[in-house]
Amino acid sequence: MISIKNTENLAGVTISGDYHDLYNLVEAFHDIAIDEYSDKYKDYTIISIRVLGICYDIRHAYQGDRDIKLLDNNMNEDKMRWHSTITPRKNVYYSCNCLYPEMFFGMLALNALIELRAKDLAKSRYYNPVDRRVIWDSTIATLRSFQVEFVKCVKETLSEATFSRWLKVMNGDYLGIQYIARQYVDLLNIKYLAMTKEKRLKSLSTIAKRLAEFWNDKDHREIKDGVVAAAKEYGCAEDVIEFEGIDYPDEIVW
Repeated sequence: MISIKNTENLAGVTISGDYHDLYNLVEAFHDIAIDEYSDKYKDYTIISIRVLGICYDIRHAYQGDRDIKLLDNNMNEDKMRWHSTITPRKNVYYSCNCLYPEMFFGMLALNALIELRAKDLAKSRYYNPVDRRVIWDSTIATLRSFQVEFVKCVKETLSEATFSRWLKVMNGDYLGIQYIARQYVDLLNIKYLAMTKEKRLKSLSTIAKRLAEFWNDKDHREIKDGVVAAAKEYGCAEDVIEFEGIDYPDEIVW
């Protein structure tokens, strides 16, 4: 089972699970992502690529390139004797970290991508999560379980009133997250990393609101205008534009 917990300094969360947990999650991420050559859903390719960035670290986690820990599996000598076998008493769990603003973006993007998949499965223009062709889809179920674990983590972090507002913000209608400037998410990540632990805690709901309501954010408008202008000037895709000063630290104290 996937587990998501706050990192020590609240820079983000630790995503952990056994090999099969993380492998299946990565497969679900790839299933839900829109192919970059898609004509039907081309507006969703950029957020798909960004979501696969989260998936990249999860894949490297189960490959053993990130952190591991050993957890007791409740096996003992009596059980081994009963089954006439010898087994390890601990299971290996793999883990990786993800920044909080990035996770907030990921949740919004997954909501949008899940809605597209549900419409395709139901062959309908309308989103119906309980359609018989949708309700037991393994890809959606896996990703919803991932989201549930993150929501549980957030609930343990925020006050009851703040968490209630956060849920409303994160599940608003017609967010249009597919049109967000990728560089804006980077900006929020970097600004968040520059905060103290105490300030991070106070800013979590604000950052979520800024992402969900990016259309009304001054920083996003400035970045989006700059990205569009630069892409036209250089004849390239908006997603490849980089701005000076938006640089991640060499090392993150999680």
